[in-house]
Amino acid sequence: MPEQDHLTLYNLHGCPYCAIVRLRLGQLGLSYNLREQPANRPDRKEVLAVSGQPTVPVLVISRPGRPDEVLSDENEILRYLDERYGAPAAADGAEPWGDADGRALRAAVEHLADLGQQLGELAMGAAVSGEIDRANVLSAAAGHVAMARRWAGNQIEQL
Repeated sequence: MPEQDHLTLYNLHGCPYCAIVRLRLGQLGLSYNLREQPANRPDRKEVLAVSGQPTVPVLVISRPGRPDEVLSDENEILRYLDERYGAPAAADGAEPWGDADGRALRAAVEHLADLGQQLGELAMGAAVSGEIDRANVLSAAAGHVAMARRWAGNQIEQL
């Protein structure tokens, strides 16, 4: 394994994408600095300063004599970790994500994120067009999807 870079992970507790990255870092036995970010996006000034965006996860890679590299997407981060340090070894023939349940949870989180975004956009459109009751129902549905997404993220953290 190559010498480890200095890694800093910008994280949000309960974020399923952050949990997936932390899981991979642990599988690879890598040390890293964890920088918790506030739940409220406008308050995420620290991660915004390093990545130009308020979303997490963000991984900052520091190497002596080189500019920092910033990865701001969980798939990009996982690809970097696997290419740099090798894919995690599977125990007893198991897959790196643990099992089919872990892969299913990850897929569910991705679908829930898409659904939540779509519901939010529909709610905004209904509010703009004056359909307040419809906007309220769609907003409530988006809130329930967000709760389900957080639950799935917590399940991933326990894998």
